[in-house]
Amino acid sequence: MDLLSYIYLQHGLPDKAAVLLGARDVLAPDDARALLMLALAQVRSAKPQRALATLERLALAGAMDAAFHLVRAQALQAQGQAQEAASAMRAYVRLRDEAAAPSHGDTAAAVAGA
Repeated sequence: MDLLSYIYLQHGLPDKAAVLLGARDVLAPDDARALLMLALAQVRSAKPQRALATLERLALAGAMDAAFHLVRAQALQAQGQAQEAASAMRAYVRLRDEAAAPSHGDTAAAVAGA
């Protein structure tokens, strides 16, 4: 189901992806990755309010990573909430940059290995 949903999203069929991911949500309601994909499919299906409700479930589960904020920014922008969308996009960029930056332990290990 996950693979077919991904293929639908990649080929411009977000409504079909949302249906599959909705069924997936019934089978495994605590799967953060599937919920994020569902929210993305909802945004791409012009259902930003549903996407925000799905993202709220993710937030309550503590799954607020960079991708979460990116999809949230898209949903908010689709609803015309430009300031909130900009704030979510800033959170996305910050978290993405933090994930890409080497940690202090990695830097020390790299220096020691050199």
